[in-house]
Amino acid sequence: GNAAVNRALSTLRLMFNYAERCGYQVQNPVRGIEFLDEGSGRMRIVSLEEEIAYLAAASKPLKHIARIILDTGMRPEEVFRIEVANLDLIQKSIFNPFGKTRAARRKLTMTDDVFPILKELATNAATQFIFPSPDDASRPIGSVRKAHDAAVRRAKIKPAFRLYDLRHTYATRVAMAGVDLPTLAALLGHTNIQMTMRYVHPAEEHKREATSKLEIFKVAEALKLAQKNQRVATVSATLGRLN
Repeated sequence: GNAAVNRALSTLRLMFNYAERCGYQVQNPVRGIEFLDEGSGRMRIVSLEEEIAYLAAASKPLKHIARIILDTGMRPEEVFRIEVANLDLIQKSIFNPFGKTRAARRKLTMTDDVFPILKELATNAATQFIFPSPDDASRPIGSVRKAHDAAVRRAKIKPAFRLYDLRHTYATRVAMAGVDLPTLAALLGHTNIQMTMRYVHPAEEHKREATSKLEIFKVAEALKLAQKNQRVATVSATLGRLN
């Protein structure tokens, strides 16, 4: 995407600037080139109202795919490639074996909404894939772009969002629910916390709650200290009388 192109341009600019400073007779090919617009709202979060309207307008299998992304945070391509063998209907878990990193290969727990969907699909599956391609059942579905765009259009959602934004929505909701960053990173399959930090945008009430927790902690510590001092004073007085 545009962000990846901009990172490449930025790297080239730094390299050639350094080469020029070192005395090499080179011409910076990136000089004068404007970076692409990455868009301030590229991480679109879907509201609950939009979610309800979108799912009501979505056709199958998009409706099921969207629900799984919203409730597990899986990447769309990870959902497309879910295999029956990777579902544990006893433990209610999904194992994702795909990804270049160990973090991407992870086990996720089904929600109460996702479990009956995957149980039905696994029970009725004619191939190894939960979402087989309509053109070749031996392969997983490759895209639901047309169905997604149609659902957004029918639901009259503006501005529109991408299917991947449902993953962003999941992550933001989990972060706002108070799940710690290491756990959220593991759920999303991130290799480091920095990738996960962009989903943490504490609201004012969360900041006030943090202050309240600090006040409660301070009072509790003060009480502990007072009780400790009281015990010391009592022991000292008792020893004084004995002497």
